[in-house]
Order: sequence, then structure tokens, then C-alpha cells
Amino acid sequence: MDDLSKMGIDAARLPGWLRFVVVIVIVALAAGASLAAYRWYARPVTLSIAVGSLDGDAPRIVSALASRLAVNNAPVRLKLVETGGPIESAAAFSSGKTDLAVVRGDVGDLSQAQAIVVLTEAVALLVAPPGSAISDIAGL
Repeated sequence: MDDLSKMGIDAARLPGWLRFVVVIVIVALAAGASLAAYRWYARPVTLSIAVGSLDGDAPRIVSALASRLAVNNAPVRLKLVETGGPIESAAAFSSGKTDLAVVRGDVGDLSQAQAIVVLTEAVALLVAPPGSAISDIAGL
């Protein structure tokens, strides 16, 4: 004797429309749970990035990058955190307030830092006054 018959309910005696409704409800719940799990798994990761520069170029560049990532539906998004300069950006990064920072390698405590992008401009200009005896690097 099974549990349903003990309770006085016979599964074969349930009306057809009720069985249909129960199946539809179970399918709808499974589909909703699957959709919620997919949306949770596929949501983009947002990283905060501390940016500050004296000339204002770094925030503009990072802002353009963040908007481009959002337009392309990238799996990573950037949240711009503007600071007063590179030293404040390094402090925000080293204290854990931000996930990334735009700073020079020799600024602040960056013992836990790893470089993602390294930009380099190595330009040297030596100017000597007119009539100077300096004609080459050795003459300096």
C-alpha cells in the first residue's frame, strides 16, 4: 500500500486538467530556475579602477575604455574611481579600496601589484646653449 492510497488519494483518479496544470507548473519552475542560474553565471564582473593624473589624460582614457567595454557587452566592466593623482591611486589600490590602479611603477607601496599594461615613452632631449663646447654625450 503506497502513501497516496493511505491518505485516500488515488493518483489515477486525479482529473486530467489538474495533472496538466501540475506538469505546466513544474516545467515553468524549472525554466525559471534555469534562466535565473544562467543570468547569474553570465553577469559581467565589475572591477573598480583608481585613476588620477595631473594632466587629466588617464581618466579620459580609462573612461573611454570602460564605455567601450560596456558597449561591446564584455564580460568585464570598469568602474572609474577618480583620485587626486597617482599617489592617491596607489594608496587606494594598496589599501584594497580598488581592484586596479593606473600608476607609475615607482609610486607608493605596490608590493601586491601586478602589471596588466605597461606604457612607455622613452624620449630624451639634450639642449646645449649656442656656442657651447659640448658636442657629444661624453662632453657633458
